[in-house]
Amino acid sequence: MLWAVALFLITAFILKHWLSSKSFNLPPGPRGLPLIGHFHLLGRLPHISLQQLSKRYGPLFHLRLGSVPVFVVSSPEMAKEFLKNHDTEFAYRPRNNAVSIVMDCRSMSFSPYGDYWKKLRKLCATEIFTAKRVSMNTQIIRDELWELSGELLRASKAGQVVGVRPHLRALSFNVMTRILMKKTYFGSKASGDPAIAKEASNFIAMIDEILEVGAAFSITDYFPYLSWLDLVARRAKVAGDKMNGFLQKVLDEQRPGEVPDFVEITRSHIGNDAGNLRALLMDLLLGGSETSSTVTEWALAELLHHPDWMVKAQQEIESVVGRTRMVEEGDISKLEVLNAIIKESFRLHPPIALLVPHASIEAQKVAGYDIPKNATLLVNVYAIGRDPQVWSDPLEFQPQRFIGSNIGVSGQDFELLPFGSGKRSCPGLALGLRNVQLVLSNLLHGFEWEFPGSPKDQPMGEAMGIVNFMAHTLKARITPRLHESAYTTLQLTE
Repeated sequence: MLWAVALFLITAFILKHWLSSKSFNLPPGPRGLPLIGHFHLLGRLPHISLQQLSKRYGPLFHLRLGSVPVFVVSSPEMAKEFLKNHDTEFAYRPRNNAVSIVMDCRSMSFSPYGDYWKKLRKLCATEIFTAKRVSMNTQIIRDELWELSGELLRASKAGQVVGVRPHLRALSFNVMTRILMKKTYFGSKASGDPAIAKEASNFIAMIDEILEVGAAFSITDYFPYLSWLDLVARRAKVAGDKMNGFLQKVLDEQRPGEVPDFVEITRSHIGNDAGNLRALLMDLLLGGSETSSTVTEWALAELLHHPDWMVKAQQEIESVVGRTRMVEEGDISKLEVLNAIIKESFRLHPPIALLVPHASIEAQKVAGYDIPKNATLLVNVYAIGRDPQVWSDPLEFQPQRFIGSNIGVSGQDFELLPFGSGKRSCPGLALGLRNVQLVLSNLLHGFEWEFPGSPKDQPMGEAMGIVNFMAHTLKARITPRLHESAYTTLQLTE
């Protein structure tokens, strides 16, 4: 009897999808399997699997993941078609059960397209990430750079091999927590207090768990009728409760006159709902810290594998800045080689290889194809950055391709979309980019970098997850390039 029911359900499922595919003019795509669709074609790193499929099926192809129709974009032209010409139609987000549990879909990145999201976008555009406020926050980046330089100087004197990621991550987290919560969790300002050290350790563990849960396969998203089997949902509930409890504790500890500007501004725009505030805090903490530190680590790794470009960058910085001080905000626009290196790092190693998924709540006609209602749209910026029809020698690290080029990262040039484009582009682009520019330039100017052993001992593989981390943290030996007095010019007098 059970076999008969199962056979009936499978037959009905296949028939339904066969009939629906016949009624639509869909883009090309591979043949799927009953029930699971094309899940078997996705490997450990889905952006690479999808890149390989695009070579066979073209810049727009379709898949079915369980019950969800998915359309994959892998060229600048198709990215422009969806993210510019049909921007509003695809400004929605598909269901993500883990995110729904952790953030209740109230964050900037994942809230549904509508009035609440528009309030958040206006808040970011007119208050949080204005040019004036980004410039003010740049002082915090410089302050944290001074702290990091001191740590690296001490490691150099002790002859230590430096694990780069923890240092970059601590800097980025301190920048964002100081901006958002007036709290410092890492470095000398925090290490003297055991309670803060423990809080920082718990904080990082919670962030890691949320990133892991967000990247995990949630059966509810693709097979809603099997939601009772969803183990990820249970993990998401635990992770979300921990993080929300942590953030609420931070908010409850604020005393009159010490409330961060971010909190006051947010409350004035979207009200005093604690859930909304926690979701936005969590979103900005994750997006503003992990991506910046990841790109900087990739850039340093590429430069260590291509020391000629490291020398070129250091010579350029020295010609602009000299040897008596570190790099300031006003120097950045004069550093063409540095900015070319950063763009090339974004091209080869976008921090979010598959942009946060888009969706349309209504059926659409795009590029002559039918896109059904509630379809998921994936923009594979990893594939776009390695497309031989767009870039010469696309697998090679060649920053010269951006010297003299007008291609930028603001979302107007669809060959390079590390921050996305259109309504759902990253609102913190200016602050994130400034973070990478200042940190990388000062690390190159302040120190000589070399591998502790053979370059072959530092693999350039990617870890599986939402953020495109290096699979193995970068390790290096460093020596100061400047007199010690130069590093103290980074410190602010407040």
